[in-house]
Formats: sequence, C-alpha cells, structure tokens
Amino acid sequence: MAGSEGSSGGSDAGTSGLRHWVFLDGNRWLITAVVCVAVFAVTRGLVALGVLAVGPSGNVPTVFGSGITSGVFTLVTLTLTVNQLVSSQVFGKPDSLRQRYEKGARLRDRVAELSGRSTVPVDTADFVAVVGEALDDRADSLRGSRQGTASADAGGAGDLATLASDLGDFADRIARVSGEMKPVEAISATAGSDYARFRRRVRAETAGAELSDPVADDLDAVEELLGHLSVARQYFKTLALHQELAKLSREIIYLSVPCLLVAVSVPLLYRSNGAAVPEPALPWVISAAVAVVLAPLVVLVVRLLRVSTVMRYTVSTGPFAPPEDWPWNE
Repeated sequence: MAGSEGSSGGSDAGTSGLRHWVFLDGNRWLITAVVCVAVFAVTRGLVALGVLAVGPSGNVPTVFGSGITSGVFTLVTLTLTVNQLVSSQVFGKPDSLRQRYEKGARLRDRVAELSGRSTVPVDTADFVAVVGEALDDRADSLRGSRQGTASADAGGAGDLATLASDLGDFADRIARVSGEMKPVEAISATAGSDYARFRRRVRAETAGAELSDPVADDLDAVEELLGHLSVARQYFKTLALHQELAKLSREIIYLSVPCLLVAVSVPLLYRSNGAAVPEPALPWVISAAVAVVLAPLVVLVVRLLRVSTVMRYTVSTGPFAPPEDWPWNE
C-alpha cells in the first residue's frame, strides 16, 4: 500500500511538473516543434490508413489553394490586431505620459524611504525584491520587539509574533526575485493571494489594539509595502505580457512567409495527369506541408496559453485575493 501511494504521489508530481512546464516554463519554440512533429506523424498515419487521400484525385489542391491560404492571411491580420493592442498601451499624450512618470517616481521614492535606501533599482524584478527585503526588515523588527502591545496582552503578543514569522517567510520568497530570472519565473514567485491576506491580518492586528509606537510604525509600513508590492507585481506582469505578445506577433510574421510559400506551392505539385513528385513520396510531402502550415496556429496557441494562465492567476491589484491554485494543482 505504501509503495502504491508513493508511486501515485510520484506520478502526480511528474504530471504536475509537466503541466507547469507546458503552461509556463517550457520553451515556446520547443513546444511548437513537438506539436508540429505530432501533427506530421498523425497526418502521415491517417494517410497510410487511407483515411486521408493525397493522390491527384483528392482535394489537396483545393484545401491548400484556398482554405489554408486564407487562414494564413487571417493569422497575419490577427497579428496586426495584437500589435495594435500592445502599441495602444505605450502611446499617449504628453500630459498622460508625464502623469505616469510622476506616479512611478513617487512610488519609487516612497519604497526607497520605507526601505531605508537612497535609491532603488530601475529593473522591475529587482524593485520587487527590494520591497521583499523591506518587508523582511520590518518582520525582523516586529519579531525582535519585546513588547508586542502596550497592554502586554499575551494573546496579542503571540498573534503579532506569528504574523511577524509568517511575514518573514513570505518576504524571503519575494526577496529572491531578481532581474536574472525569467519574467515568467518572477511572476510565478509573486503570484498568489498572500499579500492581500497579510494586509487583512495587519489590519486585524492594529484594530482596537494599544500598540507601542515602534510596532505601530512597523505595521503601518508593512501595510503600505504590501500595497506597493501589489502594484509592482502587476506592473511587472504588464511588461512581461507586453513582451510576450510582441514575441507572438514577430513569430507569426516569421512563420507566415514560409507557410504562404508552402500553401501556394502544394497545389502546383498536382497536374491533370498526376503529380510533380513521385507517388511514394507524396504522402510524406503533404504530411510535412500540413505540419508547416499549421505552425503559426500552434505558436499562437502555445503563446496565448502562457499569457492566459498568467493573467488568470494574477488578476487582482487591490486588497482582494485572486485564485490560489495554479492549474496544475486543480
């Protein structure tokens, strides 16, 4: 029984790791290549079984000459739409751009003040790490406080110590975020509802309690830093997703040219009395052509799979909790 349970646990862990790789960490080009190879293999198998007809009497020229060609042009149009979506987020009038800059500068200055630094990093991931370090410092200050409340209430002091310990663990995880990490890894490290739940616990700790001035100052700083962490995380997610969508547009453009060439060339292989390639090679050629023309669609799917996963589980910017479970834990 124990061995069976261990085997089941290992299988679940392996499945979870595979799903995590497919949804987030996996190289999008590698996943695209694997899917295209699978499409080639399935198509070749169906041709061998006689399910698909690729001979001169089949409908291959019509499918490639009209349907697939129009589909590629549709993907190119979609790419232009995605580019417009990304571009619309960075364009603006001078007044609105100045307001964005000033708000960002105030946020940086305030975090520098709360963290006791003269400056903070310009890299967004490193900025998130600075917020984590500031939270860790405040947690250490709360943990080292000998007098949790002015009334010396044992229960209140215990709750404060627990909060400080939990906050320190959370801050350590956030502080490990760095600009050297992949954007998706950094987003994954900061995802979840911990910041909102800690904010609620801080509010509960300060409500109606007689706190010493140092403890009250630390708790106020923690609450403010948690809000700044939420904003910084969402901003970092916005930058990362903009880059992801920009990569998607570029990759579809790269693949559209060879796909159009293949879609136009395949009908030209067929003649009224046969095909331009030997009949034994025709199934292999058509199977490869199907895999090539579907490559832009596969790229679109695997890129949007990552984008939609990140957006779903980092939806909250305020003091509300987004979903806790990632898809591989559901």
